[in-house]
Amino acid sequence: MPDLPFDFIFSQANLQDFLICPRRFYLRYIRRLAWPSAAGGEAFEWERRLTLAQDFHHLAHQKALGIADELLEPFVREHSAELFDWWTQLGRFWQTEQEGILLGKRYSELVLTAALDNARLIAKYDLLVAHPDGRWSIVDWKTTRQKPAPSAIKALIQSRLYPYLLVRAGTSLNEGAAIEPEQVRMVYWFANDPDRPETLFYSRAQFQADEDYLSHLMAEILGRQETEFELTADERACAYCPYRTYCERAFLAPEEYDVETGIELLRLSLPQDWEQVGEIEY
Repeated sequence: MPDLPFDFIFSQANLQDFLICPRRFYLRYIRRLAWPSAAGGEAFEWERRLTLAQDFHHLAHQKALGIADELLEPFVREHSAELFDWWTQLGRFWQTEQEGILLGKRYSELVLTAALDNARLIAKYDLLVAHPDGRWSIVDWKTTRQKPAPSAIKALIQSRLYPYLLVRAGTSLNEGAAIEPEQVRMVYWFANDPDRPETLFYSRAQFQADEDYLSHLMAEILGRQETEFELTADERACAYCPYRTYCERAFLAPEEYDVETGIELLRLSLPQDWEQVGEIEY
């Protein structure tokens, strides 16, 4: 069994790390090594985008709490043109979806956790909406430069973990009543493609499949010896990975591989899970 911290909880960030590269999981969560910033100018760009994504998520949280736009907009205007554009698109989404995705009681940056077998799972939701008709929407803000293919979005561990945990652990939000899988949908909203959110509908069959998958995945991680966390065979996943210097893997520039197929690997290789800035780290 790997030497994980006694209070380690599985999240979408560390599970996705393992799926991309077991060695990255080992270096980050077992060895607990600080990531050495990647050499070259690309590190500054990704750190800039990390800060930008954090600022956007914070603004979205404040908006969900009901803070007036007039109080938030001066900061946005002074920050950057890109953030202001995202903020403008979010405002349009907020107006058009008052009777749709956003209709109901809202929970912003809510944390849910549940035990599964001999481990625990955790998720921090950008926004949960309890609709008057009993349905639930999980809304997740994305600031990627390009919207990934629907198959890549569906394959994310987040697309399995978040609806699963809402069903497993959301009864306290639902006046003690169970939330049925068919009542849940997950909506990915993209700041750079605001008119094409990706919606994934949940089901009882998918819930059971996700429980089996998550159970087996955590058991696989916990059952490995420390020497069994191998490097990924797909070196595209090493692009911008903050741990690649430990592995003596060279930087692979984005133009050296197909952007259409590599963008999701690239995005998930960024330092500190910049796209999931709300994710709790353990």
